[in-house]
Amino acid sequence: MGERIYRPATGQEQERHERLREQIRHELPDIRKRARRKLAEAVQQGVAIEHAMAVLKAERMKKGLSLADMKDRTGIERSTLSRLENNGEANPTLKTLARYADAVGKKVRVVLVEAD
Repeated sequence: MGERIYRPATGQEQERHERLREQIRHELPDIRKRARRKLAEAVQQGVAIEHAMAVLKAERMKKGLSLADMKDRTGIERSTLSRLENNGEANPTLKTLARYADAVGKKVRVVLVEAD
């Protein structure tokens, strides 16, 4: 592995970094507002069952849980968990979704909406 070499930023680089920091400070409140609005919409509308495992997998990864941790928490075999997470056409039961969700500190809520 190569050795990292650190050097002080040039004046031009420092100015560029400060401009970027200011841009982020300026845009961040709007980004947060839009994110909260999208989250509220998602909570209101729910998540299509086909995407539920992707949402739950993201939550598992956010919490730093491995498939082995999930096996311990759910009683579901690691190979089965992997298939559920990685197969876009997986069709888990609501009971399985609920067990997985509970393991990552979430609850499954079913929302029925008008078909398009």
